[in-house]
Amino acid sequence: MTVWKLAVALVIIAAIGVVGYDGVEILNAHRDVRDAASATASAAAQAIAGAKDRTKAGAAASAIADKTAKARGDVVTAFSYDPVLAKVTVTVSGNANSLVLHFFDKNLTDNIRASATARPG
Repeated sequence: MTVWKLAVALVIIAAIGVVGYDGVEILNAHRDVRDAASATASAAAQAIAGAKDRTKAGAAASAIADKTAKARGDVVTAFSYDPVLAKVTVTVSGNANSLVLHFFDKNLTDNIRASATARPG
């Protein structure tokens, strides 16, 4: 009888460990996507600040934003530059690695999004 109790206790502890690991991975992915959005917006704003004609610098800044996000393993899903307000807004999407939580709800691990805004200096 005690062997069964020990086996059940080990299975419960293992399940809690796996769910805890997945939770930490998802939280880290959210943080990483927020950091990527901030870095991408900042890189795009710096590219615009270094351009001679800021009204036409949006395409080059968009390419730099894509490159910056891809270097971090994420994807730029939205990019906008308003030359009147001098504001760059970037939305970045990424994914989290999980062991089991993605089987229950894909929204927990896929398409984690974050937006950031930066102003050219």
